Amino acid sequence: MKPSTSIAAAIVCLFVLAPVLRGQSCVTQALGSLEKARAELASGDSQQGRQWIEQAVMECSTSSVVLGKVADLYEFLGEGELARSYRERAEAQRRGPLLKLPTASTVRQEGVSASAPSGCDSLLHDKKGWVREKYAIVVGVSQFRNPAYNLRFAAKDAGDFANVLQDPATGRFKADPEHVKVLLDDKATVENIRTAINDVAKSARPEDLVVMYFSSHGMSAASDVAADDAKSGYIVTHETKTSNLYATAFSMEELRHVVEKRIRACRIVMFLDTCFSGDAVAPAAGSKKLGLDVADAAKERIAQGVGRVVIASSRNDEQSWESDRFQNSYFTHFLIEALRSKGGVADITSVFTQLQRAVPAAVRKEQSNAQQTPVMWPEGKRLDIVIGTAVD
Repeated sequence: MKPSTSIAAAIVCLFVLAPVLRGQSCVTQALGSLEKARAELASGDSQQGRQWIEQAVMECSTSSVVLGKVADLYEFLGEGELARSYRERAEAQRRGPLLKLPTASTVRQEGVSASAPSGCDSLLHDKKGWVREKYAIVVGVSQFRNPAYNLRFAAKDAGDFANVLQDPATGRFKADPEHVKVLLDDKATVENIRTAINDVAKSARPEDLVVMYFSSHGMSAASDVAADDAKSGYIVTHETKTSNLYATAFSMEELRHVVEKRIRACRIVMFLDTCFSGDAVAPAAGSKKLGLDVADAAKERIAQGVGRVVIASSRNDEQSWESDRFQNSYFTHFLIEALRSKGGVADITSVFTQLQRAVPAAVRKEQSNAQQTPVMWPEGKRLDIVIGTAVD
């Protein structure tokens, strides 16, 4: 099968670009969990052992020592792909962070909220699990005004994702345009995206859940002659002109502002199946590899705050792949499978863990040993947001 490089989303490895490096206390805690994992594995209980391994990663995912020991245990379990991935991350931690990331003081100076909107703390702790209403914005573009950008499955990915959200056995979103706004192909314009966001912003309250999904190309601000130093990047819309990104593409910086300031919901989950590649290449048929270079810290900031999550389909130095067998991207196929698990009530951390396991293994097997590793922000802690939760 001829390889396709279409769904490529690039975000620097979450273990390399963790916003705040943790102290040694988390190492001690994680090593304790790994000792429990070893004991369970030695007794033959691999399921419980895996749970302790995952717990250790949640407790201290920025320690090269912890990540190296996690790799050893996955090697013992015969999961070479996961072992390789964690060894690479351990080595990345030993080399140190690639970028200077915002500190708490610079976050405050830039006006970036490091916490959820007012009232969220009591909602997410005192009324844990309660969701009043759910809204979604789903965007996918396969057919562009400039046919040179056309993709195969991006619009289908978005449509399939929206169907899963509206499935009463899985996503449990109300199946109407007010609650699930779907913008495909020529409907996925900058104006329509802003209108959809404005509608959700007017409806969503702090006790609600908002899901956002984007499947398209991505362009960096380095391609925009008017871009400032932030270089937040762009999501390519149906009408995008690379010569005029500011007017015809949707800015990641604007998306960050939407999540922080405009939408009041305390729980926001964002899926990015868009390319922010570190390589400068010309667009090829069926490829999302339009990106150049992106300030990944800008996307990290989207995830700041209680209940804000960003999941992307691959690392910055990898390509994401479409599957002829699935007729979807690997990322979206396994995302839908993960959302359907446990009757739709798997929490977002479990969903991401399934993506981490399934996507790299399938891509490596079917795409000539290619590498694709989904990433998530914030990393290093358990997040119990459930997309398929029933509304009150």
